[in-house]
Amino acid sequence: MCNKKIPLMTLCALLWVMRASMLQAADPTQPTPDEQGNPWEIHGIAKNESAFFNNKGQRINQAKSTTDTAHHHRGDWLKFENSLNLFINNQFTETTSFHTQLNLIYEAEGIEGDRGHRSNSQNDYLRELYLDTTLGRMDIRLGKQQEVWGTADGIKLLDILNPTDYREFTQNTMADSRIPVWMLKASTSVAGTGNIQFLVAQHQENKIPGLNASGDADDAFIMKGVDAMTGQVNGFRNITPALGQVAGTFDGMAKQFGLPGLVVVPNAFGPGIDFDPRTMTVQNFVNGTTPMNAACPAGATGAVCLNAFAQTTNQDRTMLIDGDNWNTNTPNSAFEYMNNATFATFNTFVNANSAYRRDYPDDWALNAGLRYKDSIGGNFNYSLNYLNHYDPNPYVELSWENALGKPLSVEKEIAGGNTTIKLRDANGTYSNASTQPATLVFTEKMNRINSLGGSFDTSVETGLLGPLVLRGETLYQFNTKTPVVDRDPLSQGNLVEGLQSKDADMFKYVFGAEFIAFTNLTIGGQFIQFINVDYMDQTGNDTANSGRYTADLATMHLSNGLRKAAQYEEFASLFFSKPFGAEQQGRVNNITMNEEQGGWWNRLDGEWKLNDSWVTTAEWNQYWGNENTLFGQFHTMSNIQFGFKYIF
Repeated sequence: MCNKKIPLMTLCALLWVMRASMLQAADPTQPTPDEQGNPWEIHGIAKNESAFFNNKGQRINQAKSTTDTAHHHRGDWLKFENSLNLFINNQFTETTSFHTQLNLIYEAEGIEGDRGHRSNSQNDYLRELYLDTTLGRMDIRLGKQQEVWGTADGIKLLDILNPTDYREFTQNTMADSRIPVWMLKASTSVAGTGNIQFLVAQHQENKIPGLNASGDADDAFIMKGVDAMTGQVNGFRNITPALGQVAGTFDGMAKQFGLPGLVVVPNAFGPGIDFDPRTMTVQNFVNGTTPMNAACPAGATGAVCLNAFAQTTNQDRTMLIDGDNWNTNTPNSAFEYMNNATFATFNTFVNANSAYRRDYPDDWALNAGLRYKDSIGGNFNYSLNYLNHYDPNPYVELSWENALGKPLSVEKEIAGGNTTIKLRDANGTYSNASTQPATLVFTEKMNRINSLGGSFDTSVETGLLGPLVLRGETLYQFNTKTPVVDRDPLSQGNLVEGLQSKDADMFKYVFGAEFIAFTNLTIGGQFIQFINVDYMDQTGNDTANSGRYTADLATMHLSNGLRKAAQYEEFASLFFSKPFGAEQQGRVNNITMNEEQGGWWNRLDGEWKLNDSWVTTAEWNQYWGNENTLFGQFHTMSNIQFGFKYIF
């Protein structure tokens, strides 16, 4: 009996189809194995890719504290990867064939756990395993495979059937970074030139460095948006326990004054003079106007005193406060973002902890898609595509729970014009310094969405450029998850309402043109635009730390004000490709991509075929521009790569 897991399900189906193929092979009209010769074909590629940094600097999430200046130098190793790919094929019958790709790989410069095999990634031992056959007029491919709907240069639009491994960001070819999934695909010709395809496939998430419980410290290509979630220094996952410890420090300080803690004490300082932590905020403490300021060391006022208390337990490990600097108009530390949090909220957070979990759909929650493609007049090709699927981009939801794992709901108490955050369980018990500490849970999820798109390509004759190829892709995605920051509740210490994932429709398109110049120089250009149809940008209650807006998923960070996204995100690219050599045994390619916000990436790569077996390769990736953009954030990651391939 086959176990109910996608790979085993597919293997069971493969065995069934192979059995049917063998029965078909018994047909006397089919050639026998002797007539066919050896039906098995095995070949392979042994490859080395070695890269070193072209710029010096500190990588995102490399620092282990706010004072850590660790960095790489120009010439340090970025990558030393050796791999052996084996391709095994068998033509069982005229209409049935088998293919598998085995991928043995080791990356010596990768972080621990990512150097060798990793399931459902570009380092999976079993990269492909599928059977091709026909049933009547229908072509069927069953097994672990790749299926490409879109072919835009340097960016994925319609190419959404297979998730992507982003451990090398966009440097790998699409074929290498694309993660094969278990899939059943069937297609048939209709109406002469038309073709209709139906498929069901396993869901898998994109592999995004740092988006996990460990945070992948020291990994090469961690984005700022991920660092804001799980980073060692700047991630709320690690800042939350640090806040809990500092809250404990203030609770202990209150007890040194003879108070029971950060709770309301009537007449604490004389008749009618209460101690009310609900009326004292972090900003009040920085301004020196709370009773707690009496505990400050002599001469230490404002942010200096807050920093002193914070580092009692934090010891500069996380970005609770940026030394003695304080500016809530341009915040870059946790306390600056939460300047309106009351000391009664600190009572809620005493010894708070955090946890990171995954809550993914069952293996049997499949993706399903349909594509129709056709040609008009033999010169205009188009496709219409639909996919009901789990968005491969995971999202994260925040929630609170108590020490028993029971959910805690957020309640707000207003006193003295300030809002205090309280956490309450189903029995009415509040989390505070005298009860079990609360845990902020980061839950990674996948969201089922609908994607509707299409593509076209055609060729037109021009007098100046000769044949000009025009192509385009469009994609409309319903109810994707996008990050929304609400600075008002965040300033009060309400992380659950301050950092949310909300539904938003996205419309994406790319339009490109390509022509050949000087005999064999291919030149192509693209314009790409992503439009957030449900973009949010609302004014808040105060000028500082307020407003509700859609945040930039890739670059939002403590250091850039939890950066607001652009409703219209635009890219442009220019591509060149040219063979060279007496027998055109070499080829050089170059792609340049620019973001409207000022980020740049350029990849120059080439290869030279020494003979039928040996090929040398080289590649230069350069990132520059605005450091708060998709490409510009990796300005220290520019690198040069050399390698070779042995084909057998």
